[in-house]
Amino acid sequence: MSIDISDCIDSGNLTIKVLTTNTSISTLLTDERFEGRVIQPHTNGSKYLAEHGLAMSIEIKQGEEIKKYLLDTGGPKNSIIMNAEAMGIDFKDYDKLILSHGHVDHYGGLMNVIPKLKEGCELILTPNSYNQNTILVPKSGQAFYSPEVLTEKFRDLQKENKFILNIKLPSMNKSIIENLVNQNNLKIIEINKPIKLTSGITTSGEIEIFDEKELTKGIYLMKSRKEFEKNTFRDEISIYINVKEKGLVVITGCGHTGIVNTIKHGQKLTGINKIYALIGGFHKEWEKTEDIEESVRFIEGLNPEITCGMHCTGFEFNKIMSRHPSHT
Repeated sequence: MSIDISDCIDSGNLTIKVLTTNTSISTLLTDERFEGRVIQPHTNGSKYLAEHGLAMSIEIKQGEEIKKYLLDTGGPKNSIIMNAEAMGIDFKDYDKLILSHGHVDHYGGLMNVIPKLKEGCELILTPNSYNQNTILVPKSGQAFYSPEVLTEKFRDLQKENKFILNIKLPSMNKSIIENLVNQNNLKIIEINKPIKLTSGITTSGEIEIFDEKELTKGIYLMKSRKEFEKNTFRDEISIYINVKEKGLVVITGCGHTGIVNTIKHGQKLTGINKIYALIGGFHKEWEKTEDIEESVRFIEGLNPEITCGMHCTGFEFNKIMSRHPSHT
């Protein structure tokens, strides 16, 4: 499948604002290397609430018209509401809300954002966003368990205190969300395929897995209390934007399918190989250093102008990626 986004966006007509992420720093300076393309909040950072979550505003200027899209709604502390108010953002200006996947750090503010959206606004997500997920990360130095081993021995492993993280993630309630959407005269679109949002911008649809090693380890699908399945994150979608003479901007929520897979999928889907910017969560915080090195080398080979890994990306990835001039 392919999506034509050759009707690209002029450089300077795309603005991405981070509404929620894990940190808010007042003393971080804007790097002059980026010539105004990456701007830090400076002292305004003290106005914003950070939490484990991610939400972004995407604004595209087309002539006299400005199209606005939301990607995700942050975590359950509803930092998106407070931060949007501090930034002077009106949710009624947004045409679509895209949910990258069904984890609470991305849909946490959804129930409070929906009533603030204008009538006719579209909520776009995949049908798999309602799946039940659980996080099972073994103690340091131990290998991740296969779904088969967990299905057979989970209770024993739990009793033996084998996990450093053992969290059953809260899943979205489909009927509650649908009722709230209907009450506010919005539209809900559940789809696995890519959707072209407007000129030069598309969702990814289900992301093709080119390398299984890139998949986030330690997150499993729960089919029942005792049955676990491998998670290939069929609920996850990203956004691709074609900027004239620059290339693709790749925007991820958590990047559970792997940032390398997400990039390759975007290149294949759009036919555009040049990468301008990588922005979002890359979920490398549980990865081995050698695997992070491999991903960074792939990105370095693409030579993007901007690489902004936040939220779940992890310190090790950002430390290694900082050797490349695109890192911010």
